[in-house]
Amino acid sequence: MCSQPLGALNNPESITCDLDAISMREVRERVRGLLAGGTGVPVEDAVQVVDELVSNSHRHGEGPRRCRVSMVARDRLRVEVDDSSPALPRIRTPDNRGGRGLLLVDRIASAWGVTRHERSKTVWAEVDLGRPRVRGRASHLARSS
Repeated sequence: MCSQPLGALNNPESITCDLDAISMREVRERVRGLLAGGTGVPVEDAVQVVDELVSNSHRHGEGPRRCRVSMVARDRLRVEVDDSSPALPRIRTPDNRGGRGLLLVDRIASAWGVTRHERSKTVWAEVDLGRPRVRGRASHLARSS
């Protein structure tokens, strides 16, 4: 299930999804809908970042899981995926089974990282929609809150 958060009146360009109650397909459709307002946004790049972070949460994280996608500036999209696993994501060397997700996020996003909480974490990424993609500008340092 996806919805606009309580603060949606202040930021109508945002969605929040309960990832344990929604399909990946619906998450993708919601993100495409969010970006379909003629903004000139590289929609599929943004969808790819959401897809990789959500997939990693399902593959390596623990529930409950939630995703927030919002326009934090006119030309910047922020994706946040929460899960309750203490394990931090890391870029791996790709092999036959995977390992490409964070490499893709690292190449598409202008920044990404992890915020640690007491019993969970948030993996986040920002996609700069107004500039050409810059390779490998991740800020993947963990922060605690």
